[in-house]
Amino acid sequence: MIYSVINIDMVNSRKLSQRLTIQDELLEMVDDFNKEYTSLLLSPMTLTLGDEWQAVLKKPEKTYFIIDQLQQVFKKAHINIYAGVGIGEISTAIYSDTRKMDGECFILAREAIKIVKNKNVFYNDYIHSKKNRVFFNAKPVMVNNRYDTFSEIAATRIDETTSIDDTTPITLMNIINNLVENNEVLKSKITAKQQDIITLYKQHNSYNKIMKFNKNTSKASISQKLNDAHYFVIKNNDDMIESMIGLYIRLREEICNE
Repeated sequence: MIYSVINIDMVNSRKLSQRLTIQDELLEMVDDFNKEYTSLLLSPMTLTLGDEWQAVLKKPEKTYFIIDQLQQVFKKAHINIYAGVGIGEISTAIYSDTRKMDGECFILAREAIKIVKNKNVFYNDYIHSKKNRVFFNAKPVMVNNRYDTFSEIAATRIDETTSIDDTTPITLMNIINNLVENNEVLKSKITAKQQDIITLYKQHNSYNKIMKFNKNTSKASISQKLNDAHYFVIKNNDDMIESMIGLYIRLREEICNE
């Protein structure tokens, strides 16, 4: 089976004052998180080394959704996070303690967290914005001797600076990471007031219900805040990321069953 591992590290954790107090608060919040998302988690999220956390998902297509939820959890403690994701198989038995497990997805997640923590964007081949702290890592699958380029369609990239075509296979993970990076940049620009409206809209999915709980707002104001935050663009990308991870898993499983 294919699983996903999320390795989490806190940004500038060594500079935090009252680290032990913050860690205790996070342990309580993460415990609530584990209870809420037990249907998606293979093993509960646990503290591994120092300020690093790890979660294992039995539904990898929900990985980016879970990362978004974790970003909100850590933001309550005014902390930003790095998230490195590995998608693949587990080679050991399944344990409730993630530290007892290992395999492809764990190795790839360790590689991913190193990539995303490389702060020098100029020398980082995978991360192109300092606002992006999320990276997905998975082995490219082969379909009839081609990479996972949408069934068997070869995707190409043209180098416009030369007269020579630079034909490069574009894998599903390339596209997933591109969508993730676009989303992370957009999310970094969301204001506190916009986030409040987004949270209410996710809860109620109705302008009228939001107005019922917030007497001082209007449909026009709600709409403007959602659009200024690019909420619907982000939501569309979220759905696309989930679908593409699902497609990647199906391709992997088809190859394993051949």
